[in-house]
This record gives sequence, C-alpha cells and structure tokens, in this order.
Amino acid sequence: MLNAVKQSTLLEQIKIHDDRKLGIFSLPRVLYCSVLTADLLLVSSGIILVWPSAVLPKLRSNDTEVNPIGRPITPVENSTIMASSAVSALLSFFLMAKLSDAIGRKMSMRVLAIVDTCILTVLAFATNIYVYTVGFLMLGFVSSGVFINVAIYNSEISEDKNRAWIGCVVGLMIPTGNLLGYIFGALLDNVRNYTLFCALPAVLHILLSFFVVESPPYLVCKKKKSEALTALEKLRKTKNFKDIEMEYRLMEEFNVSGDPKKQDTFAIFRCASARKALFLGFVLCTTQQLSGILIVMSYIVIIFNEAHASLSGTTVSILFGIVHISIILVAAFIVNRFGRKPLILFSSLGCSISMIFLTIYFYMNDHNMPIINSIRWIPIACIMFFIVSYGMGLGPIPMVLIGELFRNDLRAVGVATITIAECLITIISQFLYPILTVSYGVYLSTAVYAVSTLIGFVLLLVLLPETRGKSFMEIQKILSK
Repeated sequence: MLNAVKQSTLLEQIKIHDDRKLGIFSLPRVLYCSVLTADLLLVSSGIILVWPSAVLPKLRSNDTEVNPIGRPITPVENSTIMASSAVSALLSFFLMAKLSDAIGRKMSMRVLAIVDTCILTVLAFATNIYVYTVGFLMLGFVSSGVFINVAIYNSEISEDKNRAWIGCVVGLMIPTGNLLGYIFGALLDNVRNYTLFCALPAVLHILLSFFVVESPPYLVCKKKKSEALTALEKLRKTKNFKDIEMEYRLMEEFNVSGDPKKQDTFAIFRCASARKALFLGFVLCTTQQLSGILIVMSYIVIIFNEAHASLSGTTVSILFGIVHISIILVAAFIVNRFGRKPLILFSSLGCSISMIFLTIYFYMNDHNMPIINSIRWIPIACIMFFIVSYGMGLGPIPMVLIGELFRNDLRAVGVATITIAECLITIISQFLYPILTVSYGVYLSTAVYAVSTLIGFVLLLVLLPETRGKSFMEIQKILSK
C-alpha cells in the first residue's frame, strides 16, 4: 500500500513537471536512433514474412534456371517450410525472454541480428529442400527473440505520452519490410540475391547497435542506478536532472512492487492483473493472426494470379505494401487523438467485412459462375479495404498494448506467453492453408478468417480497456479491478 502511495505521488510530480507536448518531431536524436535501430530487425522479419510470395513460385517451377532445388516442391514440403519457423518460435519464446532478462535488450538484439545474417547467408546458397526447412526452423528462434526484445525495448524507452506513436512506428517496420520484399522480389529474379537482400537490415542493425541506449527499466531491475540515470538523460528531451531522477525513482518503486521473490516463469499466473493482461493479449493476438494477414502477405501473388483479378499478383502486392505503410503512418498521427480501443474495433470489423466479400468472390470464382467476369475488381477492392482496416489498428496497436499491459518484472514472460499462443495459431494456419486450398479452395480459409475476426471484435468491444496517456502503474490499477 505504501509503495502504491509513493508511486502515485511520484507520478503526479512527473506530470506537473513534464508539461511538454511530445510528438514525432520533438524527441531527442538518441531516442530516434535507438528506436529505429531496434526496428531494423522488424524490417528484416517483414521481408522474410513475404519471402514465400517471391520465392515459392520459383520453387514450384520446373525451370532449373530459376529453381535452385532443381525440381518443383510438393504441397507438403511447402507447408513444412512455412510451418517450421513457427514451430521453433513456439519452443523458444521463454528461452528468449530469459535471455533478454539475463543479458539485456540491447545485447540480445545484437546477437539476434548476427544469427539472422548467418542463417540467411546459408539459405541464399541452399540447393536442398532440407536446408530450407532447417534454415526456416532456425529463423523461428530468431523471430521469437526479435518480437520479444523489440516490443519490450520500445515500450520501456518511451514515455507515457509517446508510447502509442512509437508503437505505431514499430508497427510500421514489418509492413516496410513487406513492401521492400515485394518490390525486390519482382526486381530480383535470382533466389540467392533476394535472400541475401533479406539480411541487409540485420547487417545495418549490427553496425548501428553500438549507438543504442540500453533500456532504463532493465538497468533499474539490475540495480545499475548510475547507468539507468545516464540512459534516461540521453533518452529524454529535457536535461532537467530533477525530472530524470523522479522518473528513475518511479521506475525503482514500480520495480520493487513486483516482489522479486516470486519471479519465476509461473509467477505471471499468480497475479490477478497479469492473468487479465494475458487474456487480453491472447484475444488481441488471435484476432490479429486470424484476420488473415499472414496468408495474404505470404501468398498474395499466387492468390491473385490464380483468381484472375484485373491486376497481376505482383502489382497487387506492391500496391498492398504501399497502402499498408501509408495507413500505419496515418495511425501513428491519430492514435493519441482517438485512442487504442476505437482504432482496434474499427480495424477488426473492417477486416471481417473484407474477408466476407473475398469469401463470396472466391466461392463464385471456384464454381465458375457467369457473373464472375464482370466483378474481377472486387478482390482488389477488398484487399485494399482489408489493409486499410488492418493498418489502422490490428497491425500496429496490439504490440503497443501487449508491451504496456504487464508490470516490469513480468513483461518479458508475459510477452513470451502471448506470443506462444500467437505462434500456435500461425503454425496451424500456415500448415493447413496450402493443403485446404488445394482440397477445398481459398474461400474456406477466408470464411474462417471472417468469422474469427468478428468474434474478436465482439470480445474486444466488451473487455478491452483504453490505455491512452496512462502510465504503467495506472494501467495495472485498471487491470486489478
């Protein structure tokens, strides 16, 4: 109780002193550098996510000039490659969370970038299906570490007033990687050159990581006061040491309230607010993944080529990437005005509506209905509305919310636990989609996504609290009710 009173007093003092209007253009260069350097790992992950869209058509080809394997891969091999990274990610999230807590966010990200570069270099010269499978299995370990560390790092170095737009910038990085992947997938016909290109953002991260500031809350947890104060001074616009010291004291009090004696993997299930945060995180991630975004990104070229839409799959994929980035930029500017919850609700409902119309179109296309020739524009309109809806909420905001729902001592384990659930969904979706498409058609998958996203909309409407402008301590009070 005493700790809570101290935290409230410190929080009020900080709010009195910190009357700055924080925005995208009023932050110190060190914060920019740290955020963008961390986010380079997400750019690399975004390129890898759409790697199948550019490379799988070549691996399915009979032309040995473009197919490094020398024969077309089978649907089962396709599914195995796509699901292998999700399987390894599923097995490694707690390990990566522990690694993050053990060696720090900064060093963890640097190690992950080095490993990512090595794996992609091996894949670039692969000529065997098993090398591709093992390579993507290893990339799953990297991706789990990237998502955990970048989400935690960005939420921890930001302030209450700018955490939302920084989270939207984080959400912008994977779509940026997607767009780069689509563009260079069309420009680079060689699988080797394209796969080497996928490693470029990770290489840049390695070079820039020496200028990154370690997370102050992590340093507080490790009881490194002088280093934490130095990090805060670099990351904050003001050089007023009194404000910095008050923020440090608030972090220290918040850390003490976590009861370090209970810090084990299962401590998260003993805390009522953490259990509620877990459930909300599960709903957010399930709605996000079952919106159909991964399948759209991975198979957009193949889907639209086979659907005989009015534009080619390659053209649609590039338009998709451009619109995605543009909408997330809009979301970054309006999220603090409208709040997280309204944008999430608009997004989930819009994605559901898009998938409903796509289901109708693909059903009519598969059954060769006469009207189909006059409505070839529908899938393009649906996919554009889908990405506008997704980019406004389900794309950037879940990572923001998950990063701020947990208290400091449980954040790494909490994010890891939620991401494990997300990975289970990804494994099932990525493995079953190619098989179900061959057996029943694309419309069955899009119907599942439409229904799932609509259910998510209803649950989030009822359960999700608004966290705009609230500190970690205030969010914990809401979740404890």
